[in-house]
Amino acid sequence: MKTDALIAALATDVRPQAGLGARLQRGLPPAVALSALALLLVWSLRADLLAALSSPALVKTLAPAALGLSALGLARGLSAPLPRAGVPALLVGALGLTALAAVLWGVATGGLGALTMHAEKPTLLTCIVSIPLLAALPLTAILWAMRQGAPASPLAAGAAGGLAAGSLGAMVYSFHCPEDAVLFFIPAYGTMILVMTALGALLGARLLRW
Repeated sequence: MKTDALIAALATDVRPQAGLGARLQRGLPPAVALSALALLLVWSLRADLLAALSSPALVKTLAPAALGLSALGLARGLSAPLPRAGVPALLVGALGLTALAAVLWGVATGGLGALTMHAEKPTLLTCIVSIPLLAALPLTAILWAMRQGAPASPLAAGAAGGLAAGSLGAMVYSFHCPEDAVLFFIPAYGTMILVMTALGALLGARLLRW
């Protein structure tokens, strides 16, 4: 069988994608739950969590959650021999542009001094260390599930998996993080999500080859 015919046959076989979805459902929720348990035991919840969840600070949790779910959809689409990005890619792009616009608006109204002030907060170190730690189990579960697929580009598929894991780690960390300013959490969370995206790409290039 020629290579093109083999790829087309694999692309029309829904079993790898179905298997990938089943593995995600089996592995990812426990991984996120264990990360949440670690947050409770090691980091603790922020003291004013209920008030924060009923305020605009809720976006600090909802935005990473939405990005994580969109990235999961993208990872599934990229796990096929003929990749399908579609709507998930548009959602990821829209969320990224919205976050960038929010930071630019914050700098335009508060100045670069405001960005520098938030970057100098001692809680920044906790943030940049914590998000990758909390994202580690979700990334492991996602890559384990994606090995059921046959991505045309393991690097791109791994990057999408890392993006999903980093976003989910940021979502979990948001329940501890006391910083609600846009110029703190978007740059801090966004940077560490990008770090996890790069890590996912590197691991995917090695682990998702077929």
